[in-house]
Amino acid sequence: MKLVFIFITVLIVSAVVESVEFESSPLVDHDMDDEIEAPKLDVAPFSVDDINNEVEAPKPKETKLKSKDDMETEFQALKSEVSDLETKVRHRYYRRHGCISGTAQLGYSSRRNKHRIMYIPFRRPFRRTPALVFGMTQLDTYRGKNVRIKATVSHLSGHGFMFKIVSWGGSITYEVVYSWMACPK
Repeated sequence: MKLVFIFITVLIVSAVVESVEFESSPLVDHDMDDEIEAPKLDVAPFSVDDINNEVEAPKPKETKLKSKDDMETEFQALKSEVSDLETKVRHRYYRRHGCISGTAQLGYSSRRNKHRIMYIPFRRPFRRTPALVFGMTQLDTYRGKNVRIKATVSHLSGHGFMFKIVSWGGSITYEVVYSWMACPK
């Protein structure tokens, strides 16, 4: 665009300079026989085609339509990449928000048919309801009676759960301890 402006300016200036005649001024000596000439500009003549060739707009890239197979392959590759990223995020989440464990116990006593219901809060809450596993780790009973122990979990949430331990049928249970572990799903 600058070249077009310069070209037009040069054409106008050269046309104006050729049509202007210099008159003598009163301070100039009329005895001078030398004529004053306009300075010649060292500009090569341009044509409109030369300017168009220099100021040519970039051509848009031609896009070739992809075949259905190519698009399906690209889609599967992107799907695989998303799956890999989800796995990495999940592993980072497990490292940061790993499993939590603890114990629950019935409490030492020589009474028959005991039960205990307790709320066990997690030290740090889970974003979603975790998977919970529990198992008996210690049992102390009277040897002359049958051992009947039942443990259940209820109201499991991301913040904690209710744990119930019950003995029945004349069972004398001195102590029962359960260990539990909650992990994100």
